[in-house]
Amino acid sequence: MAKRYFNWKLAIVLVISVVVLGATAYALRQWQRGQRAEHGLEAGLEAYSQQQWEEAAKELGRYLTIQRDDVPTLFKYADAQLKIRPAKAGNVQQAIAAYRNILRIDKINSEAATRLTEIYLAMGMPGEAELIARRRLELDTRYSILDTRSQRVSSIQDRTDDLELRRLLALALAAQRKVSEAVAELKAIFQEQPEQVLAYETLGQLTEQRPENFAEPAAHWFNQAINNNPSSALAYITRAGFHLRSKDKAKALADLEQAEKLDLSDPAVRLRLAQEFIN
Repeated sequence: MAKRYFNWKLAIVLVISVVVLGATAYALRQWQRGQRAEHGLEAGLEAYSQQQWEEAAKELGRYLTIQRDDVPTLFKYADAQLKIRPAKAGNVQQAIAAYRNILRIDKINSEAATRLTEIYLAMGMPGEAELIARRRLELDTRYSILDTRSQRVSSIQDRTDDLELRRLLALALAAQRKVSEAVAELKAIFQEQPEQVLAYETLGQLTEQRPENFAEPAAHWFNQAINNNPSSALAYITRAGFHLRSKDKAKALADLEQAEKLDLSDPAVRLRLAQEFIN
C-alpha cells in the first residue's frame, strides 16, 4: 500500500493565501468605513451650514460612529440634535452623550461643561447640573497651577467660560434650596469681575423669588450692576427686565432707550434688547 505524504508546501501556500485574503478583506472594509465616514462628514457639515438640523445630525452621527474623538464635530452634532424641531427626548439624550464624550476626551473643556450644565438645568435636574459644574471647576483649580512641563496658562476666554459656569452652578444650588451657597458664589463672581452683569441679574432674580432670604431688595442688585458698569448696555437691559416684571413700563422703557445709546456690538446683547422691547 502506497504511503501518503502531507504536502507542506501546499499547506503553507494555502495558509498564506487565507491570511492575505483576510487582511485584504479587513483593509477593504476599513477603507469602505473610512469612505462612508468622510461622506457622512461632508454631507453633515453641508447640512449643518444650511441649518438642516435633522439631516446634519444623521450624517454627522454616521461619521462619529467611526471617528469618535473629533471634538469640533461632536459640538456640531450636539448642537444639531438640540435644534431639531419638534424637539424629542431622544435628541436631547444624544446631545448629552456628545457633550459627555467631549468631556471624556478633554476633561477641562469649559464649553462642553457649560452646555451640559445648561441642559440639566433646563431639564429640571439641578443635582446633575451641580455635579458637572463642580467637577469641571475642581479640575480647573488643579490645572490653573502653572505646569512647568507644558507651560499651560488659562486664556481670557477660558476665564470667561469659568465665570459663566460658576453662575450656572449658583442656579443649580438655588434650585436645590442651597440659597446661601448660591449667593456666596454669585457675590464672589462680581467681586472678582465687576463687569459680570449676568451674575448681578441672577442674584436679583433670586431675590425676587425668595425675598425673605435677603436683606436687600431685588432692585439693589440691578442698580449695582449699572453703578459698576455705567457704560454697559446689558446692565440697563437686565434692569429693564426687572422693571417689566415689576409692572413699571415707564422705567423699563427709559432703561431700554438708554441701552440703545451704548455699545451694542455683541449680537447677544442686541438680541436681548430686541426681546425686551417686544416684551
